[in-house]
Amino acid sequence: MFNTAHIIFMIVAFVLILAGELLAGFFVRKNGAKRAILITFAVATVLIHFSSLWVDYLSTGAASVDNTMLFLIYPCNIAMWLLLIVALLKNTEGKFYKIVAEFTFYLGIVGGIIGIVFNEIYANSPTFADWHSIKGLFSHATLIFGCIYLAVGGFIKIRVRNTISVAIGMLFMVADGAITIGIFRACNLEAPNAMYLLANPFENMPWLNTWTIGVAAVVLTFAITALVEQCALKREDRTLVRLFKGGKK
Repeated sequence: MFNTAHIIFMIVAFVLILAGELLAGFFVRKNGAKRAILITFAVATVLIHFSSLWVDYLSTGAASVDNTMLFLIYPCNIAMWLLLIVALLKNTEGKFYKIVAEFTFYLGIVGGIIGIVFNEIYANSPTFADWHSIKGLFSHATLIFGCIYLAVGGFIKIRVRNTISVAIGMLFMVADGAITIGIFRACNLEAPNAMYLLANPFENMPWLNTWTIGVAAVVLTFAITALVEQCALKREDRTLVRLFKGGKK
């Protein structure tokens, strides 16, 4: 991890993502084109994730299925499928859409960055000569682009209410992890560390577990969105101001 090739990839990937978002935000105005971009990156993320099956089969005549292809084991697995759902949903005004899209925005960006910078598969085999080692880097890059574009393309707005969506999403992740572990154990299989419920993601930081990360995510979402509203909205349009006024009445 963090060899020259990895560092170059990170620099190029993040520069291209930033440049692509700026260009798309500036030039793409029609809703149909915006939706096409979102669908493209959502589908690309899924295809890259499963691409090792085709690579294995075409090179050896057989392919093995990784458990992350069948189950939602890690946060990025959830973000990938939620991004696809959001991209394909046509009703963008419903509460369900807003909750899923807002949660996907934050989960996909944070999870995608971690997946590129601290990719476990690449760390175990740090070479760009093996598609298995680098496919995760590319799929996380397309995931990040798609999730950022939810805001750039106007599919969501960064507001304090996003905190509720993140809180609901975090509860969903815990439930998913518990169910996944339960399914594996019921089938007498070694349970994966789904949603990091069985072991902390960072061994040298035992206090940083699923529960503390979840609470921190909700608090940070509230702080960031409140700051965005402070900078982007008129005082009377800010969520906290409206809530305070409502309380005084």
